[in-house]
Amino acid sequence: MIKSHLYPLLALAAFSAGSAQAYDLALGTNIPPITVHGFASQGYLLTSDYNYLAPDTEQGSFQFSEIGLNVAMNPFPNTRIAVQAFDFDVGTVGQYDPFLDYGLIEYTVNDELGIRAGRIRRPAGIYNDIQDIDLARTFVLLPQGVYDSRWRDFSAGLDGGELFGDIKLSKLGSLSYAAYAGQVSMEENGGVARYAENGGTILSTIDSTPIFGAQIWYNTPIDGLRFGANLTYMENFGYTVITAIPAAYGGPALHQVGNVLLQQYSAEYVWKKWTFQAEYYTYNFTGHSYFPAAGNAYVPPSLVGNTGDNPESWYAAASYRINKLMEAGAYYTQFKDNTDGSWQNDAALSLRFDLKDWWIFKVEGHCINGTGLLRDNGDNAVRNNNETWFMLAVKSTISF
Repeated sequence: MIKSHLYPLLALAAFSAGSAQAYDLALGTNIPPITVHGFASQGYLLTSDYNYLAPDTEQGSFQFSEIGLNVAMNPFPNTRIAVQAFDFDVGTVGQYDPFLDYGLIEYTVNDELGIRAGRIRRPAGIYNDIQDIDLARTFVLLPQGVYDSRWRDFSAGLDGGELFGDIKLSKLGSLSYAAYAGQVSMEENGGVARYAENGGTILSTIDSTPIFGAQIWYNTPIDGLRFGANLTYMENFGYTVITAIPAAYGGPALHQVGNVLLQQYSAEYVWKKWTFQAEYYTYNFTGHSYFPAAGNAYVPPSLVGNTGDNPESWYAAASYRINKLMEAGAYYTQFKDNTDGSWQNDAALSLRFDLKDWWIFKVEGHCINGTGLLRDNGDNAVRNNNETWFMLAVKSTISF
């Protein structure tokens, strides 16, 4: 029997043997054509000392794959409708449970104002709203302290609306903006849920959370140079877990709730065949815990530990287009958890090969110090935060 985590790999191989191009479907003389795109990626992860992103990467893991299909049409002038179904697997997250990645309608009034509504991508930093577009970057893995592959349900999208536009500043460049508000609906097999379970608890429920924020880009008069800032606020983010706390204290169902403020600051410079990027990311979660079964009784911190969370991460990256076939890139990133003092520093070197217009292959090496982003206590019960270890990441992506 073929293991389920190999299905995307087989689909990738089968698809690459066929025609790989976008399709425009004409449904009738009075109906605008529908454009259909798709992509499939299969990766491989191998680590030297710890299991990272997937449970068995010390032996090598293919649990690193994604597949998407999207359709779009322009039914009226300045109007666009787009929908994408998405499926992915990163270790214990995703697990090939398909979901609606986005489904939106967009109307552009002019260059200064546009309106987007539905399930939309959350614009944040350089890559947040294009995380699934492998063609848009050199690297297999984006810096994980900023763009954690396991946290798509938390970071990528929201159900709500967005205002966006580009304001010309004459000789001073331009200002691009996006302001959004809505709800984040997190999956029970998503990255945030797995993070809530870390430490031996079992997730019972995870709440939909109100979210609002803004992304601003200043496009300088220097061609290719821009600076960005993002602020996002989530109110009453909460989840319930089943713990080992005795019933005498009000357990075992424990609810944690709090507010989250995210900040992300970005810089990018595209010059000739070079691309230089740097970003800083942090969030602050402040909240409290209570036992619903005990009349929402307050939980002493000594029973549940710190209910706050305040990590921060930054990276600097550079990539160079060698020729039409090949691109090279490198980055250095640091992550620090200010709550427990753990860290994880990562130096990565990547090679990208554009084998066809629709087929790319990447290979990437990581030298990692620290264990702050492992998070999987069951798979990494013993860890040394001062240890240096290594990871190999390989990925192949096709698109049409």
